[in-house]
Amino acid sequence: MKHLLAAIVFLAAPAAARAADAVEAALDQCWSCHGKEAAPKDASIPVIQGQSAAYLEKQLKDFRAGTRDSQIMSSMAEAVRRDDIPRAAAILAAMPWPKISGAVQAPAPDAAAACAGCHGAAMLGGPSPEGAAPRLAGQTAEYLGAEMDAFARGERANAKTMTAMMKALSAQERKALAGYLAGI
Repeated sequence: MKHLLAAIVFLAAPAAARAADAVEAALDQCWSCHGKEAAPKDASIPVIQGQSAAYLEKQLKDFRAGTRDSQIMSSMAEAVRRDDIPRAAAILAAMPWPKISGAVQAPAPDAAAACAGCHGAAMLGGPSPEGAAPRLAGQTAEYLGAEMDAFARGERANAKTMTAMMKALSAQERKALAGYLAGI
């Protein structure tokens, strides 16, 4: 019996290592756009390291399912096996949030108060009625603004609360909100 247990452990170890290697290989593809130890070079690309695992897991699943539309990200999400999504999300969540250069502190617009209900008072993300809200503090204004506009136009529809909230704001209000959040 002891030998059988030893054989099972021996055979399982390489399989676990291969699975870990597959997750790492899939994540290595992320860094060309998202940056690994620094913020993305392109301000239209979000910081993903340091986001909550629950939020990252939802987004990867939404990209795979097509409920969040991005041809590039749908392909990237397909590179992560469905069973490996929680592990990939946990690895990303455990990474430190990089500093974004060039962000300017701006006064909080009135709309920011409504964001705190899901994203937290410090805008660091957390549980929300639709699962998990992402960290907004320190994300780039360009990315935030583009996503807010996409929600307002109904082009991004994987969070109904966000669609309704962004439709209620003017383009100028969304731009001010994005600037404020980037500077936190």
